[in-house]
Amino acid sequence: MAEQPAQQATYVFCLMSSKRAPSVRGAPVGLPGAGKPRALQVDRGLWAIVADAPLDRFSPARLEAELRDLESVSRHALAHAATVEYFFRRGPVIPLKLFTLFSEEQRARQHLSQRKSHLRRLFARLAGHEEWGVRLTAASEGPARHQRTATSTGRAYLEGKKALRDQGTAPSRATEQDLSRALKTLRPLAVATRRESLPPAGVGRPAVIAASFLVKVTRRAQWRKQVARVARDLESRGHRLDLTGPWPPYHFATP
Repeated sequence: MAEQPAQQATYVFCLMSSKRAPSVRGAPVGLPGAGKPRALQVDRGLWAIVADAPLDRFSPARLEAELRDLESVSRHALAHAATVEYFFRRGPVIPLKLFTLFSEEQRARQHLSQRKSHLRRLFARLAGHEEWGVRLTAASEGPARHQRTATSTGRAYLEGKKALRDQGTAPSRATEQDLSRALKTLRPLAVATRRESLPPAGVGRPAVIAASFLVKVTRRAQWRKQVARVARDLESRGHRLDLTGPWPPYHFATP
C-alpha cells in the first residue's frame, strides 16, 4: 500500500511587491525541514514568499519544543532572515515573524488578501527605504570598589555594597547626555526611528542603548557619513557606536 503524503502547512517568510512573479532562482534553501521558497500570488502585484511545511515537522507540539532549544531557534531565525534578505535585495518586502504558519495555502492567501489595502499602503510607505541598526555602548565609569576592613562596621559594609549597586545601574548624567545627543543627531536623516528595550546597566555591564532607523536608499551615503562623524565624536569620549545594515524594514513593517 502506498504511503500517504505528509500533510503540508504553509510557511510565510515575507510579502513582496512586484508586477511579475518574483524569481526564486538562487534563493536560499529556506527553513530546516521545510520545502524550497516559492512565490504565491495574493493579489495583483502582491506576492507572498512561502514554503511547504510538513505538519509532522511543524506541528504546534514540535514548534513548542523547538522554541525551548536556543540553538534550534537560532538556526531557524538565520534561515528565515537569509530568505527575507535575499528577496529584499530584489524589491520591496514586508518581513513576517519567524514561524508564521497557515494550515493550508488557500487560508494564507485568503488571510493576506483580506488585508491587501493595508498592505499596499504599507508598501507605498516602505518602498525605497532600508533599516539600519545603531547600538551605543557607554564608556565604563568604573565605580570604586568598597573593601571591608577590620575597622569597618557591618552597616558601613552593607551601605558600601548598596552604593556599588547604585553606581553600577545608573550611568552618569554626562554619559546619558552623550548617548542621547548622538541619537538626536542621527534622527533628521531618518524618516522613522524605533528605540529598543535593553536591560539596564549593572556592575560590570555598561549602559547600552539601541535604535533602528528607517532611511531612504537615496540618502545612504549621507547617512553613513553622518554616522561616522557621530561615531568619532563618541569615541573621543570613550563610548562606542556599532552600525549594522542595511536590512529589510523589520521594525517598521506591521502588516
